[in-house]
Amino acid sequence: MFTMDQFKATYATEIADLAIGGRPFRFHVPRTIEPFIDPQDPLRDFPLWSKIWEASLLLASQLAARPVRKDERMIELGAGLGVAGLVAAAFGHRITISEYDPNALAFLEANRLENSCTNARICRLDWNRLDLNEQFDVILGSELIYRESDFKAMRILFQTLLKPSGEILLAGEIRQTNKAFFDGMQSVFNIQISKQTLRSESQAITILLTRMSPKAAG
Repeated sequence: MFTMDQFKATYATEIADLAIGGRPFRFHVPRTIEPFIDPQDPLRDFPLWSKIWEASLLLASQLAARPVRKDERMIELGAGLGVAGLVAAAFGHRITISEYDPNALAFLEANRLENSCTNARICRLDWNRLDLNEQFDVILGSELIYRESDFKAMRILFQTLLKPSGEILLAGEIRQTNKAFFDGMQSVFNIQISKQTLRSESQAITILLTRMSPKAAG
């Protein structure tokens, strides 16, 4: 059973304070990624989950402003630290937040408690061995369009978990892998893409907001 005392004894963390949709949030973030790196193969299972990505902040803001629909059920894939999913839960959306990495799942549990999002459901989800026998109205994800080797599994995941009338909402930076992703999805999904630039004193980051819906059969 998960406890905050056990979590704090296991992980060295720092707190990221965020304001999204006019509300304050606090997220536990790893102080360093070194404990999660394989010294024999640093790129193997690299802990992409351990960072608060700008795309997740933008997706969280979109969800905070989205009207709550009583019967709408969401799932976030590859949730990482849970920014988008937990913000969605805080604003009243019914959401399942999924991850595969056991360390990421521990941080998800801690951040759920830290933000009092007890209505959010957390589950372990292996994209290559799908054992979640449910369908959702909305599939969410930030920075999922990363590894081309994941795209086949993602397509199967989308088609399996999404209701025929549902939609997929993705946010991510512009990457070289984008073309391969959209080429692989356009035969079965309608795809709409918009851009939004996040600016700070030191940088400007362009985020792609992608909305996908299943094409009608036939």
